[in-house]
Amino acid sequence: MFYFPLKYMARIALGINFKNIYFSNYENLPKGKPVLLVSNHPTAFIEPCIFGAYLPRRVHWLVRGDLFKKPLYRKLMNDINMIPIFRKIDVEGINNVEQNYGTFKYVHELLSKNQMVHILAEGSTKQVKKARPLKKGTSRMAFGTLEEYGKDIDIHLVPCGMNYTQADKFRSDLLISIGQPFRIQDYLSLYEENENKAYRKLTNDLTKAMRQHIITIEDEENTDLYEHIFELNRNKSLRRIFPIYDTSENLKFEKEFEVCEKVNALSDDERSNLFEKTSAYFSALTANGINDFGVAQSSFGNLGKIPILILGFIPFLIGRIATFIPAYFAKSISKNKVKQLEFKASVALALGIGFYFLMAIVLIVAAIVIQQWWFWVLVVIIPFLGYYSLIYEEFYKDWNMARKFKTLDANQQEKLNTQRQEIFSSLGELSEPLLSVS
Repeated sequence: MFYFPLKYMARIALGINFKNIYFSNYENLPKGKPVLLVSNHPTAFIEPCIFGAYLPRRVHWLVRGDLFKKPLYRKLMNDINMIPIFRKIDVEGINNVEQNYGTFKYVHELLSKNQMVHILAEGSTKQVKKARPLKKGTSRMAFGTLEEYGKDIDIHLVPCGMNYTQADKFRSDLLISIGQPFRIQDYLSLYEENENKAYRKLTNDLTKAMRQHIITIEDEENTDLYEHIFELNRNKSLRRIFPIYDTSENLKFEKEFEVCEKVNALSDDERSNLFEKTSAYFSALTANGINDFGVAQSSFGNLGKIPILILGFIPFLIGRIATFIPAYFAKSISKNKVKQLEFKASVALALGIGFYFLMAIVLIVAAIVIQQWWFWVLVVIIPFLGYYSLIYEEFYKDWNMARKFKTLDANQQEKLNTQRQEIFSSLGELSEPLLSVS
């Protein structure tokens, strides 16, 4: 009942929350086969929302069983294909683990009917840029289906990496990398020989595969260094506005992954040297009141964009005022009331959907009462103006940073450009590909 309405509401909300969503190697998703989507879990529930909103197939999800305690929640979650899974670490979870028997039986049934099931196989949520070990539950579900419904079922297990540029930040990017599927049939002979060996083998193979699709910062103490290098790399090309959702762009993930692996491979001394250079460069940026985009894309700050900014200001202002209240409360509540980092973005997204829905109801009721055609037109265009206001603000900030860089004296501009180039040079053979990213 609620699945498809929420699917398209989530698609709109996600398209607002993220600047761009890229699916890399989208063609690896099997068609017409039983599929276990195996992904990492950096946020509370954005990962399931992404797959449900954008994949053409109906998706079923395994989620924390303690969320099903209240009858109303249980009814809603059942309607949107959520399946409870009980963990020992959850409150009272150790007393409810036996309930997983019914969950596993239901997953077996879904896979026997060629359905797609998404499992957050790390078993917990943690907002890190790192591939974590997978639990054996995924393998047990796959082999359990064969035991219950026949050894000829062609289950495909697909490793998926969810890579957020800044998971807790509004208007960041999401890079999703889809790996080559593992066919359960390839492990059947080992399973028939030794079940535990088959569980371990499949789980280990999936874990290794996930590492190739998750941008992994190995030196977590130097996370800021990695993030600075990511930023430098991203700013080598202008961000496009549309399409928000792209299933054909593999380069974004590949370059981000390559950059991370290059920094991972540096020796301690090389990484320390790179850290000193990036710290000095970003300190200089702060001292001059600009960011790296302004240096990398200084031509963006030309005077020819001023007429665009002037003409677009009134629609921006209307959109910003009209959507200020729901946006403010969603941001404020998630920031001040949600303590766990992994839940902030998810709660903000959910609250945003709820508050905008309430605002839409209020506006429609007001339009019925006022009975003026122009107010109905305003009700229809407000969502578009709200989204336009986000794009306008980002456009202005980028233009202003580039303009401010161009107002610096020539010596300071040259110094910043030199510092930036020295950072790329420290990355050795990757410096040229970085500079040629488009």
